[in-house]
Amino acid sequence: MINITRYSIKNPALLPWVKFIWHLESVAEVSINHKLLPSDSIDIILNMSDQVEYKIGNQIFTPDDFHFNGIRDQYGYVLQQGPLNVFGISFFPYGLFPVLRQPLSDYTNQIVSLRSVSEVLQERFELALLPESSVNETVRSLEKALALIYMPNHTDQTAAALLQDYCRRCQAVSIRGFCLNYKINIKTFERLCLKYTGYPPKTLQRISRFQNASNQLIYSTPPENLAGLAYENDYYDQAHLTKEFRNYSGSSPGQFIKENDTLKGNTKYTYK
Repeated sequence: MINITRYSIKNPALLPWVKFIWHLESVAEVSINHKLLPSDSIDIILNMSDQVEYKIGNQIFTPDDFHFNGIRDQYGYVLQQGPLNVFGISFFPYGLFPVLRQPLSDYTNQIVSLRSVSEVLQERFELALLPESSVNETVRSLEKALALIYMPNHTDQTAAALLQDYCRRCQAVSIRGFCLNYKINIKTFERLCLKYTGYPPKTLQRISRFQNASNQLIYSTPPENLAGLAYENDYYDQAHLTKEFRNYSGSSPGQFIKENDTLKGNTKYTYK
């Protein structure tokens, strides 16, 4: 079992953009070879351990120690061995754009070197990761480093408010109904989603629904209650649920439970 501690964000200016900072540490030798599921988070990874490798679709990535994962609509695998010391920063799906100032659609299903897109961010994080600092001190230093470079403009703030509401309500409202409520053209909203998150609203909706359903299957819903799981997550029926699971995890819901090979299913989380 992998142990990850999640640290809440203290700076109010970062709360609309950053979900939390996390830390994975093991003194003993650990071998990770787990499935990564599609997620609506974007993570900057600060790896202070041995080389990590990702397999997504037909691509193999061996990124620099400081890298980030764009939003994925494909499952993949993460492989790493040795004593581990890894920090991560999890952003809301629209949270990284104000830093990078590049369309997130350029990075979907990609693992990207942080230095290649932001020398400033790379240098700020290097300064924050002082070897003599405690974990708590490092977490707060990372948060301060983020706060120094986060300068969202009015357009960013308006877009974040809109996308935050959509991500919160996307399972309960149609895209057309949402756009009518906000008096925004559907095509305009699609372009906004692509720019800030990397995906159109329909794909964000599907990823969010799968994420909810897979979490329930991992943590609470008995495998025999798949019809109820489909109903609770607004799938048409159990066949629709199975099709989406095969698409996003490579397995049927029953296989998904038996395999138990996802990273989140093999991780214990602590919250601070």
